Amino acid sequence: MRIEKLSKGKSKKIIVAIITLLFIMGIIYITNSKAKYQVTKSIQIVNGNVNYSLADLNVIALKVQDSKGSENYTLKDEVPSGSYEVNTNKSYCTIGSGTTQLKNIPMEYKDNKVYIGITKKGTKCYVYLDFKINASEVILSNRTTNIGQDGFTDIDKEEHIDGNKKSILYSDTDDLGTTYYFRGKVKDNWVKFGKNSLGQDIYWQIIRINGNGTIRMIYAGEGKPATSDGGYTTSGQSALINNSTNVKYNDNSDRVEYVGFEYQIDQKHGFGNTATKSNVLTVLNEWFDKNLKDEFNNGDGKIDSNVGFCNDRRNSTDKTTAWGSEDDEGGTGTTQTYYGAYLRLVSGGNDSSLTNKSIPTFKCKEIEKDYFTYKKSVGIPLSNQSTLEGTKSLEWPVGLITVDEVVYAGGLYNQENKDYYLYTTYGFWTMSPAFFDAISSHFSYVFIMSTGNGSIGDNAPVHTWGVRPVINLKSDVTISGKGTIDSPYEIS
Repeated sequence: MRIEKLSKGKSKKIIVAIITLLFIMGIIYITNSKAKYQVTKSIQIVNGNVNYSLADLNVIALKVQDSKGSENYTLKDEVPSGSYEVNTNKSYCTIGSGTTQLKNIPMEYKDNKVYIGITKKGTKCYVYLDFKINASEVILSNRTTNIGQDGFTDIDKEEHIDGNKKSILYSDTDDLGTTYYFRGKVKDNWVKFGKNSLGQDIYWQIIRINGNGTIRMIYAGEGKPATSDGGYTTSGQSALINNSTNVKYNDNSDRVEYVGFEYQIDQKHGFGNTATKSNVLTVLNEWFDKNLKDEFNNGDGKIDSNVGFCNDRRNSTDKTTAWGSEDDEGGTGTTQTYYGAYLRLVSGGNDSSLTNKSIPTFKCKEIEKDYFTYKKSVGIPLSNQSTLEGTKSLEWPVGLITVDEVVYAGGLYNQENKDYYLYTTYGFWTMSPAFFDAISSHFSYVFIMSTGNGSIGDNAPVHTWGVRPVINLKSDVTISGKGTIDSPYEIS
């Protein structure tokens, strides 16, 4: 038999081929080992039969809470649709035939699916789903809630605390349902939410829970605010955006229309593409764009885009009417005009028997014309199958407090009160029109929170005051904290 010696070139090729084959086999072995024994990516359990299993995972039980706060759970065969969250205290996994419970396994309920960060082959998981408790429910939990007064006849300087040492919440109705509001010397309505352009935390105080569960808040400073009197009120100018004390509501005052958040000459309720933005609205837009644009995230963030802000321009030439009438000639030009808030809170409308004229309301009389909402609002479904939409004209979902909300919180017209949470030593605008004086000054007037003494007053739009933005948080945000200045509510 003839034996031939391989050439050097052929030898090298064979050696390379053998090495390559060994390398590929090594890769396959390592890959299989990792798949069996090392941590893998999260596995998605789709909305369907939860007995569905992979080589590395078995969902032995999916239990769903019977009702909010219940200790009872029902075994389910399918991942439910709705507002749920994984109960991380109850949920656990085991490995193989072991009985040791493995806690802190990453689990998440999102988009009607359960996601589990598994560990090793043979993992068996027991998942408990609870009804998600939203922020408004947390704020209301373990608190006393009282029905509010029909009218407010005395200055309220009390600290309204219940048996749990939490602020009592009072209820009334708004255009969306039952609303719960804070009143008096409140120490547990603080919220830390968002950051300014310098990275400082932005602080807020809750005004009320709206009728649809969204949370209405007023700006209270950047960085932890300095507080006084036990932590229920902000300190001075820091409660105003940009430390502002020199913002005009509008650049003119010699016509009725200049009380508008947006306005059009010769129209009682001007708004929309052809309307002029008030000066104060322009300031709010610039501030929101600079500081909260990312938090809003085109409506996908935590700031609500449907709830609006009432610029009540229901008008009358007669200050003894209850609400104002659209049948007279008020509301434009230089006609003597009284607006809804003035009739409720100052003149008392047609109820002259009141010793104090304050009859506040959370309702907006002209929803389609004076309830200012974000331009991309989808509206809010109401119980009567209608939809509340408002003007859909705002560039950003931000406004000001109404003078009625100030009264609910503890303020009164021309009466000093330094003992409620809205007080600051600097004055600021509300967005509530007051009246047009056709007799002496020939100026229009808008309600303000007065400098120094905490009373409600009024001033011409060309004068300058501070600005405190108001926003609404979505009803389904998650909240933590105690609401105090040292442990404010935080939103996630």
